[in-house]
Amino acid sequence: MAGTGILLYRFWTVENPSLLVCTLLFSLVLIFRFGRKGKSTADSPPPSPWRLPIIGNLHQLSAPLYKGLHALSLKHGPIIRLQLGSIPYCAVSSGDLATQVAKTHESLFSDRRITKGARILFSEGDGVLISPDNKCWRLARKLCVNELLSLRKVQSIHFIRKEEVARLVSMIRSSSDQKIDLSDSFLKLAGSIVSRSVLGRKISSDEDERDNVEGKLALQSAHAITDWFSFEDIIPSLSWLDHLTGLSRRLKNTSQAIHAFLDQVIDERETAGIQSGNEGDDTKCFVDIILELLKKEMISPDFTRGNFRAILLDMFVAGITTSAAAMEWAMTELARNPRIMKKVQEEVRGVVGSQSEIHESDLDRMEYLKCVIKETLRLHGLTLIARQASTTVTIGGFRLPAKVTALINIWAIHRDPAAWDKPLEFLPERFLNTCYNFKGQDQVYFPFGLGRRICPGVDFAMSEVEYALANILWLFDWELPDGMLAEDIDMRATTSVIKLKKAPLCLVPVPVASPACQCT
Repeated sequence: MAGTGILLYRFWTVENPSLLVCTLLFSLVLIFRFGRKGKSTADSPPPSPWRLPIIGNLHQLSAPLYKGLHALSLKHGPIIRLQLGSIPYCAVSSGDLATQVAKTHESLFSDRRITKGARILFSEGDGVLISPDNKCWRLARKLCVNELLSLRKVQSIHFIRKEEVARLVSMIRSSSDQKIDLSDSFLKLAGSIVSRSVLGRKISSDEDERDNVEGKLALQSAHAITDWFSFEDIIPSLSWLDHLTGLSRRLKNTSQAIHAFLDQVIDERETAGIQSGNEGDDTKCFVDIILELLKKEMISPDFTRGNFRAILLDMFVAGITTSAAAMEWAMTELARNPRIMKKVQEEVRGVVGSQSEIHESDLDRMEYLKCVIKETLRLHGLTLIARQASTTVTIGGFRLPAKVTALINIWAIHRDPAAWDKPLEFLPERFLNTCYNFKGQDQVYFPFGLGRRICPGVDFAMSEVEYALANILWLFDWELPDGMLAEDIDMRATTSVIKLKKAPLCLVPVPVASPACQCT
């Protein structure tokens, strides 16, 4: 969707110049005929840039979408009415208006407009990420929170994080003084942790066998849901063009591959039986627990195999890519800022002292590390969240019609100079001695969203990110490859809702003299 403006702009200007001229003339007639409204009131819609028939405001949006929306907001204000193709949208770029949409009126904005990619991938059941606010969504969210994402469950699977981070440390040690791809390493780490805690699959330590199927499927799913351009999402009557471009086939093939993989996992765990003999409940994976609840008829009979797959797919898309991106960008910013790197390493090493390993309780005393992560998520975290209005509602004194989709520009809010001092600089100190958290309770900081649809996996993600970063900052110094300067680091990001680096982060690890870590 982020590239929609560029793609259609090329279509109109290059391939159909005569059609463009006619369209522009017709648009000018409309503008002079109806003119612009006076100052808005509660009975009028938000201001809107001029638009063209058929494509609406698509020609005014550059890629990535969140930057294009931000540019328009600087001209027209923090709330803008847009027409992307034939679909009505409203762009929201201020914290107070975002709070009105997702919290004050959360019951009216609890649904999401589903993209073609999401509809095909989740064709046989509702999950948590993109499903409408209905009985199935509430059941799916309850299962995820109670059986995987609650603080108690997150703490109970610390042994998985410990073992997988130990494997990461071992791999880094074997590559000491050589450049390693941290982007790929973090994706594998996140994939392994989700694979074990959700699917009960322990990936082989043999590098030749470790092909990271989970991580690849997570990225492919995320791209299919949010990034692959579809004519149907913009102009439904042109859905047939998706067949010509090959998109429909790609989505179908991706869906079949993911469903087959998840079905295989469910069948394997079901055949093996619930591993409850000599093991406690805390050692069971999420799939085991759901199968056990189904066997005991403790889940609604409306819960289908499709719902099961949808929840697992949610865990992959959100659980792997979000954590991997946070670790990747944190180390990127530290590599660019040696002062901050030194400061956070001194804190971590001071807390650990002469211990032979990092305990989870130690993380509570690593305040500056937490600030580094918060600042990373401010600059490189979630970019957009979408909420669809179920009825007419007034936001910021403007009337929004039913079915309009509000695009909350988290990227812009996190860079608002009215809310943040030096908003474009990486300054973890800004979070010291503040009340900012990950729960979306502030009007300027929403790294995991806000309102009833806030990401429920905050504890799961942060426990992994904090523990992994603490270990590699404790045990290694990090240098840039020979001949590379901090300003040479490629900071370009993908256009996804969850931003990853376009170019992988490659650094050189240098082991430091410290007590041998028991986990290695």
